[in-house]
Amino acid sequence: MPAVLVLLLAGTWLLSGALVTGTDPLIVAVGRTAVCCLVLTAVAAASAEGRADLRRAAAGPGTVWLLGLLGFAGYAAGTLLAIPRIGTSLTNLVVALMPCASVAVGALFFGERSSPRKAAGAVLACAAAVGYAALGADAGDADGVGLLLVAAATVAFAGYGFLYRQRLSGLPPLAVLPVLLAAATCLLLPMALPALISHPPTPAAIGGTVVLGAAVYAPAYLVQHRLILLRGPVFTAAVQLAVPFTVRLGDWALGTAPAPSTAELLLLAVCCGGIALVTVQPAARLAAAE
Repeated sequence: MPAVLVLLLAGTWLLSGALVTGTDPLIVAVGRTAVCCLVLTAVAAASAEGRADLRRAAAGPGTVWLLGLLGFAGYAAGTLLAIPRIGTSLTNLVVALMPCASVAVGALFFGERSSPRKAAGAVLACAAAVGYAALGADAGDADGVGLLLVAAATVAFAGYGFLYRQRLSGLPPLAVLPVLLAAATCLLLPMALPALISHPPTPAAIGGTVVLGAAVYAPAYLVQHRLILLRGPVFTAAVQLAVPFTVRLGDWALGTAPAPSTAELLLLAVCCGGIALVTVQPAARLAAAE
């Protein structure tokens, strides 16, 4: 399951990067969100228990709209608008700082204490990301607007994680995700409507978006949440640190980026090492917990 999760998440970035080169990013965002919503809704509604859970998840509209905005609409719009500006690999690397963003958001807004180890990891990872951006990896010059968009998306999703845990942790993810994705689709559609009217997607783009939402995003969400239930969020976050490497190598294999330089590989390794300090629990603490 960890390997499947890494491949699926890397696939979301590679396919999204390919789609936004010829299609407006907001069209891709609303399309993949809507398709993923439909697929997960069909799975959840296949049983009476699932249908009951869907109704429970939709019972708090304020929470649904807020989480749909932070975790899905804002995240999708920010990351997909950033990809054409700074490239898939750099966008993915900033998103990989999610655990570090969670440390800051948790301390500032949710009263979560951060250990010196986690704080040091966050600083190390961010420093490596700045160095990676300075090299212009994957997109030439690092565009400031693109970096700001993906950074805002990352912080929004970090806040979403805390709010989700506070307000909807009593419901299964398969019931919550379709409801939140439906809200996100409604939020994204007005943003994408001008592009849909002026530059409608080609049949190939529509097909690619359907594949992205149904065959990549939907199973990625399910595998991710299943792994969280089986091994915990820390383990799952640590597994996802392999995604930037996979995306960078995938860009190289697809011919959309040159071979990684020694400096790029070093900075990627340092960044992931910093994130590991934030997400991976020391063995001694794990043994004590057991």
